Amino acid sequence: MQSGMPLEITFILPFKPRRPAGGFRVMYEYANRLARRGYKIHLVYPIKTRYMKYRFPCFVRYLLSKMEGFKRDVWFELDSSITMSYVPRVEDKYIPDADIIIVTWWSTALETGKLGPNKGKKINLVQGFENWEGREDLLFASYDIKNTVNVVVASYLKNIVRKYTKNRIELIENGIDNTKYFVKDKIESRDPSTVAMAYSIQEIKGSKYGLEALRLVKEQVPELRVQMFGISPCPEGLPEWIRYDREPGNLCDVYNRNAIFISNSFTEGFGLVSVESMFCGCALVCTDIEGHQEYAFESDTALLVEVRNTRQMADRIIFLIGDNDYRISLAKRGNEYVQRFEWDNAVNKMEKVIGSL
Repeated sequence: MQSGMPLEITFILPFKPRRPAGGFRVMYEYANRLARRGYKIHLVYPIKTRYMKYRFPCFVRYLLSKMEGFKRDVWFELDSSITMSYVPRVEDKYIPDADIIIVTWWSTALETGKLGPNKGKKINLVQGFENWEGREDLLFASYDIKNTVNVVVASYLKNIVRKYTKNRIELIENGIDNTKYFVKDKIESRDPSTVAMAYSIQEIKGSKYGLEALRLVKEQVPELRVQMFGISPCPEGLPEWIRYDREPGNLCDVYNRNAIFISNSFTEGFGLVSVESMFCGCALVCTDIEGHQEYAFESDTALLVEVRNTRQMADRIIFLIGDNDYRISLAKRGNEYVQRFEWDNAVNKMEKVIGSL
């Protein structure tokens, strides 16, 4: 960053998340790391965002925001220099003046696009093809906001976005904190019949298909042990050979306790947990979707399966358990490949975009 007064950057998020969420974690990481490089960072949480589905009505959310104040997030440690505020909605009168605005999620981006130039030059961080709730016309319009740079986290997103805008598009893959996610337990010494999986109640994450596949594996591999984790309550009826940790304190330890990680998603922007597992030495078996294809290459860095194909997922897991040498080599190749996704690389690229505006 150039010398002189620090640049002021406003991050506008769709809402204030109470539990860990990948897209918010990416925004928080950028906020933290840019703050440590000398930028003045402010986070804005609108109480109401158009087209957002809320659990509570607006007046209840307003009261909760007043009761909560600006307490730090319990699930993410933000830099002490970062300031935060709730606002009724994204409008000029509520948003502070700044040099740069970074926004994520299509509806929030559309509202940010209406802000005046004194609120900052705009960066739209596109973290996925957010079409799961319909309104594709508005989604596509969010890519074409005047005087806005689209930063996408995956190459397939760049191909999608360029169909709907002539705006500048920059590819910056998501980063992983290699001080938090790394190989602790040797890949070679892990029990090959141990499998980890992230669990979600969201249909698009495909968790029920992962569970079905694991039950098929158990029929042929009696020694199979599974560790699941997630932010949801423990699913009912889990057998004793599946352990569930809700919001585990140290995911690195979870990954390192297991030889294999599986992801069953129908769609991903980038698939952070899969990359985290690879940083920690897991052999990855995942669905053959565009968000995984940024780092999961068949028989090179991962094994790929068709979406919803529980038999194929089970067979791939059984193959890795049965061929320990292959499991070890796959995990090592994957671990070596994903080192390119270290956070410093992502922030360096983001800083170049900011400096060019």
